Amino acid sequence: MKWSDFEHYLKGEHLNNKKPTVTIREIVIEETHAQAGRAENKPVMYFQGSQKGLILSPTNQRTLRALFGNEVAACEGQRIQLEAVAMRVAGRETLPVRINPAPALPAKPAEPPQTQTESQPAN
Repeated sequence: MKWSDFEHYLKGEHLNNKKPTVTIREIVIEETHAQAGRAENKPVMYFQGSQKGLILSPTNQRTLRALFGNEVAACEGQRIQLEAVAMRVAGRETLPVRINPAPALPAKPAEPPQTQTESQPAN
């Protein structure tokens, strides 16, 4: 068990320098507490097979809109890739999670054409 297992929201550190491809399960509005004593309602995205949600920054909201359109429900079931990007904000190093388009799925190999066998009548 890790200490990060107790955290409810996904952070860049949780990605361990990987770029996982995930499927969006749902996006809901939740009360978050970014600063002590200050609550805000923010959109939070959850993924299939994971309990941690990603609080959606304005940057990630714009990315989702560009990828899937203006309807939030259109994101459900869509695949995306997550990436932690190091940046300096307000004089300190941060590691926010960014959303990228999912890599294309490998094409399924074409099925070989059926060959005529002795049991099949010839035309």
